[in-house]
Amino acid sequence: MVVSAQNVEEMDKQKATALVWQAIQGQWMSSCLGVLLELHIPDLLAKENEPIALKDLAEKAGVSEAGLDPFYKVLRVMAQYNLLEEHTGKLFSSNVATGLLVRGKDPSLGHMAAHQINTPKLEAWKVLPEAVKTGQTAFVLAHNGETMYQYGERPENAEFGAEFMQSMTYFTQHSLQGGIQSLRDAYDWKSAKCIMDVGGGRGELLSNCMSWAGPKVKGVLFDRPFVIEGVDLPGMFGAKGIEHAEESVTLVVGDVMQPFPDKVQKADVDTLVMKHFLSAFNDKDAILILKHCSQVLAPQGKILLLQTLVPEAGDRKNNTCSDGVSPGLFSIEILAMCPGGSWKPLSEWEELFTAAKLKLESVKAVGCNMHLMCFVKA
Repeated sequence: MVVSAQNVEEMDKQKATALVWQAIQGQWMSSCLGVLLELHIPDLLAKENEPIALKDLAEKAGVSEAGLDPFYKVLRVMAQYNLLEEHTGKLFSSNVATGLLVRGKDPSLGHMAAHQINTPKLEAWKVLPEAVKTGQTAFVLAHNGETMYQYGERPENAEFGAEFMQSMTYFTQHSLQGGIQSLRDAYDWKSAKCIMDVGGGRGELLSNCMSWAGPKVKGVLFDRPFVIEGVDLPGMFGAKGIEHAEESVTLVVGDVMQPFPDKVQKADVDTLVMKHFLSAFNDKDAILILKHCSQVLAPQGKILLLQTLVPEAGDRKNNTCSDGVSPGLFSIEILAMCPGGSWKPLSEWEELFTAAKLKLESVKAVGCNMHLMCFVKA
């Protein structure tokens, strides 16, 4: 069959139109997902042993009689996109995707989803055009000058802060799973004598790294006060087989914009890890943080940067990771929520570390969406 140039142009136009519609409707999908999470539908369905009737589910979710029809239509479209199941007679049940969205005690994709589309963040997205135009951070612009971290640390926003920590712990656990090579196999952890995690949250990454390094390794966990206060040493580290965590792990609070405290200086850190941390800062601040890291790093020590890499300009083959994470879009989320922050391509990370007198030694893909970049002093 001969395809004319006009037909080719028309097909290309149809594909382009479909791309635009996909972008438009993505926001609608997120809003429907927000309804499910706000009404705790995944958690309610997880408790049912058989499909539940629409009216019964509505009653459990606190949906009024007047809201029954719109409630059904949201459930129906979510079922059409495989986020739950609809059966004949307006009966509903959970599936694998629904189960992932359950928010129990353990961190889950549900916590990540709820954090990404909660009201404070949605307010930030609304002002993104103005933020881009004026060079401001959308979250700061939407919340009277407060950064996302300052907002989450206020007592009245404790739920927001807790959800953020749950989502970050989940993302660490998730990102290190799957892939061609695991983080455990990508680095010689047994060579480490003291591992420090900067911005390490509640210790999910550090506890894993220490378990791979062996019983003699020491650890330093550095983060903001409200984060460190929530660290459960026996629960987090003991669960990984690290005995006497109170003795082998040093908890340190501080400000990365200032030199690290004396206890870090004396720890003789030879392996310093950062996961999705440095990307929360602008380049000037990131270089300062790296200089502070170099000051406490042993002469032959290594800085291990764990990041999801944004494709280089013009690369359209790596827009989406195997787990569905889109690094380029995620970089905009960081840019909108963190002052000066953004995920970067490898070339920009290398340029940034070079400015801090550090050089790239190796880079390896690990887990389902991340890369391990190893830097040493130049």
